[in-house]
Amino acid sequence: MATTPKQLEPTSIEGQILEIFREVLNELGSHQAAKTVSLNSSMERDLGLGSLERVELLVRCEARFNTRLPDEVAQLAETPADWVRAVLEGHKDNGHKPRYRIQQPEREAPPPPDTAKTLVEVLRRHAEVEPDRVHVHLLEDDSGQDITYRQLFETASNVAAGLMASGLKRNETVAIMLPTCADFFYSFFGVGLAGGVPVPIYPPARPDKIEEYVRRQVAILRNAEVRFLVSFDRIKSISKIMQVSIPSLIEATTVDALRQRGIDAGARVSPASVEPSEIGTLQYTSGSTGDPKGVVLSQANLLANIRGIGWAVKVRPTDIGVSWLPLYHDMGLIGSWLFCLYYAIPITILSPLSFLSRPERWLWALHDSGGTLCPAPNFSYELCARKIPEKALEGLDLSRWRVAINAGEPVLPDTLAHFAHRFQRYGFKAESYVPCYGLAESSVALTFPPIDRLPVIDTIRRDIFESEGKAIPAAEGDQNVMRFIANGRPLPDHEIKIVDDQNQVVPERRQGRLFFRGPSKTSGYYRNLKATAAITTEDGWMDSGDLAYWANGEIHVTGRIKDCIIKSGRNIIPQEVEMATADVPGVRRGCIAAFGTVDRETGTERLVVVAETRTTDRKELERISAEIIRNVDTVLGIPPDRVELVAPHSIPKTSSGKIRRNETRLLFLSGRLDTGKRAPWVQIIRLWLGNSGSWISLRLGHFGSWARREYSSALMWATAASVGALVRLIPGKKAPAHVIRLAARSILWWTGNGVRVEGAEHVWRKGPVVLVANRAGRVDPLVLAAMVPSPFIIADATALALLSPEERFLLKPLVASPVNGNAMPPGGTLRARIHQELKAGHSVLVLADGPVGVPPHLSRFRLDAFHAAVETGAPMQPIGLLGTSQILEPGRLTGLRDEAKILMGQPIRLAELDHTGLPGARERIREALARLVNT
Repeated sequence: MATTPKQLEPTSIEGQILEIFREVLNELGSHQAAKTVSLNSSMERDLGLGSLERVELLVRCEARFNTRLPDEVAQLAETPADWVRAVLEGHKDNGHKPRYRIQQPEREAPPPPDTAKTLVEVLRRHAEVEPDRVHVHLLEDDSGQDITYRQLFETASNVAAGLMASGLKRNETVAIMLPTCADFFYSFFGVGLAGGVPVPIYPPARPDKIEEYVRRQVAILRNAEVRFLVSFDRIKSISKIMQVSIPSLIEATTVDALRQRGIDAGARVSPASVEPSEIGTLQYTSGSTGDPKGVVLSQANLLANIRGIGWAVKVRPTDIGVSWLPLYHDMGLIGSWLFCLYYAIPITILSPLSFLSRPERWLWALHDSGGTLCPAPNFSYELCARKIPEKALEGLDLSRWRVAINAGEPVLPDTLAHFAHRFQRYGFKAESYVPCYGLAESSVALTFPPIDRLPVIDTIRRDIFESEGKAIPAAEGDQNVMRFIANGRPLPDHEIKIVDDQNQVVPERRQGRLFFRGPSKTSGYYRNLKATAAITTEDGWMDSGDLAYWANGEIHVTGRIKDCIIKSGRNIIPQEVEMATADVPGVRRGCIAAFGTVDRETGTERLVVVAETRTTDRKELERISAEIIRNVDTVLGIPPDRVELVAPHSIPKTSSGKIRRNETRLLFLSGRLDTGKRAPWVQIIRLWLGNSGSWISLRLGHFGSWARREYSSALMWATAASVGALVRLIPGKKAPAHVIRLAARSILWWTGNGVRVEGAEHVWRKGPVVLVANRAGRVDPLVLAAMVPSPFIIADATALALLSPEERFLLKPLVASPVNGNAMPPGGTLRARIHQELKAGHSVLVLADGPVGVPPHLSRFRLDAFHAAVETGAPMQPIGLLGTSQILEPGRLTGLRDEAKILMGQPIRLAELDHTGLPGARERIREALARLVNT
């Protein structure tokens, strides 16, 4: 009979906790650890207990002591003593608080915003149409909170204002390092409303993995050139360590701080006037290491994928989403949250920690919300099928779950059978399964099978597939088989082809490399042209890195190209080796890596299996190794050449729990596989010592940048003042323009700002021309004066408003002269002044009105310049500006961005136009500017 902690002495609780640990360890085959376990044993270093074993401990401790333990103990406890403290501090009764009740929506979702071009536009639309509709039901333990569209938009707007007031410019990147919480939603759209690019990255999960975490994230943040890091107070120490090695980083801050800063800024900073970035998000793949690969996903990519998923699942206005997936992962971010945002269907979200601690919470969230749509990876279905106690499921109803997406990792037929068999009594229908295929480079999803059908499993002959790559259906009763799940067909407007090593399309049931293209496809990896070029073709196809074959009109994905092992002329799939190894008692499931290495003596590839085990007994290790060899040989018909048994947590994994096979291979080859874990304080010291060189370099760099900046400012002031005074003494316009051009070029050269001119051959040299440019930065007039090949006059003094006083003093002589005589208004209209300069043989520069950074197709141009061009017969020449926003900006370090560009377009003649045709001519100029800038 279970007893409550209050009825027991602390020593009795300690004894029972150790007894539970011994039971679990013995069942796992870790007999030596079971003998030596103590209250101070390390859960990971000494006992090798991971996430799944912690769930088992939680279930047993709660059953033994009739209590409810806090979730944190399951994932964060370091020793059995931590479990003792948790039991002693547990609730007085059985602790089962009433679950947070989710209010069902009163009305169906409104029609989706099919004309929206950005996610920001989608949010604005919903906040205007139905502001008080609940968008997110955020579950936190057994409580929760609701977030409406109004709340999301207004809070995100304050965060956006805070970022802008702090110096964020359009198209700059902001890292979001937050767990599943309301602040994540506010910061993601706060960055978007400010015109920035959100970069979600996973927060540190455990203190004993800080060192690995920081080293990995620094590479990503440097590649993304983040300007701000939005995080939370508890990891400020980590943020400071990271800041040392990230020169682009202005500030590590929090949502609360940004929100308050935005409120204080008030009307001075308005996100409403900012155009969202063309890039919707950067999705760093979970395998990003020394060569980070940030998948660039545009607003168009994201919306195309979301609409494609909606078509595939036949989304309904009565649908309800549920997700426990991490929000930094594409399936949690795009396939769950943003998908539901677009279709205005409510979504219930719980954290991965909440799910791992109590997997039943996921199923109860489906029950309570009436959830109909839910994606999850294969392991989560297996975890629920195996680990949830029956009493935790009493009263559960899954009958409304109509689309159970299984994706993100290989879909195992056995898992589908286990989950369906256990949960059919709770209303789950196997026809709800939707095993689909996707990848970050296609936003998230690429193929979907038809819904409302049982999963289709293709059973093929192993021998022919491994030797020839042909997927030949197996005969009934054949034992030497492989099974693959049908993943359906591509989303609308997307294409897939399967090719061989010569890029020739292969016939059906022949394995090859999977290439794809379509509107969801990324343009490439952020600031990584080499990696982008390696997987893209000139006609728009992208190599997925996966192997697959067509059968019965559907794609069957068989594995990753880089993971494929070629042994004795056979193509071996590592997952099959790992599954055979996992059946050996004493091996940790999910902690096995199979890969190939080249034997330099024979020139052939060796099959290596690395498996984690808790046992340290020599005879037991020999038994495990022998059984692995026997099992793999039995299943595949070929034994491994080398079996390496290592301590728990030696095999590296991605943030989403996938095995890093290549990294494991490199550790194996270098002899660094089983190095053990260091205490958190040791890792912190190592990080500070390791970053000391970076800290010194950064400080010296800051000092050098300050010195250069002060020196450059003095030179610029002296040049602008002296040259500005000199040209006022020179008669005419052309000679001063040449002198100012030399001075402006000198300023750019002294300050280390590179500007490249493209299309100089298009410069109009047959007379005066009206130069029309977009606004990309504060100093555009100075940059154009320095770099445009022929001199010009500036149409209006208002174009100089953003310049510093000395810059304005230098360029003021270039402003168009007033019209003499009885002109109205005094000095003449803008049209008259431009007309006068063109007649005098001077080219005239017209810059777009309005704020810096407005896209060319939305730029405002007054028609005065067009009137003057028609009246004088002068052509109009579009000039596209890119990357000028970082030039001559105070406090900016040089070398953080690509050089700025001036893109000269073809001159456009406006002959024979009257005033009614001028608006059309203005649209032609906007279109020409947009083509230049977006090429």
